[in-house]
Amino acid sequence: MQPANLFFTIFFATVLITRVWLYFKPTPSPTIKGFRLHHWMTGLFILIISILINNLIGFAIGLGLFVDELTYLLMRGKNHSDNYSKTSLIGTALFVIIVFIFREQIIYLIR
Repeated sequence: MQPANLFFTIFFATVLITRVWLYFKPTPSPTIKGFRLHHWMTGLFILIISILINNLIGFAIGLGLFVDELTYLLMRGKNHSDNYSKTSLIGTALFVIIVFIFREQIIYLIR
């Protein structure tokens, strides 16, 4: 499989698995000293580390976790139902399409 297609497959699987998991098992984010951690933060951390060590799989997973919550963040979602609103789902789908279109260019970030 070409690197760009491998990247997108892992990225898309991450978004899909995260969406399905949290839909059926809504789990509140852990809170540490009043600060709530979300999976977009974990994704951003994985993204940065993956860029530093040139890891395509980690990069795809990190970007998937980040993109999964990006529309929710932009629309300033407050609860679980906001994350599964029509706006959030359409926004996430659009971000996934954008990543698909630019997948060749995106993987150059870690090369």
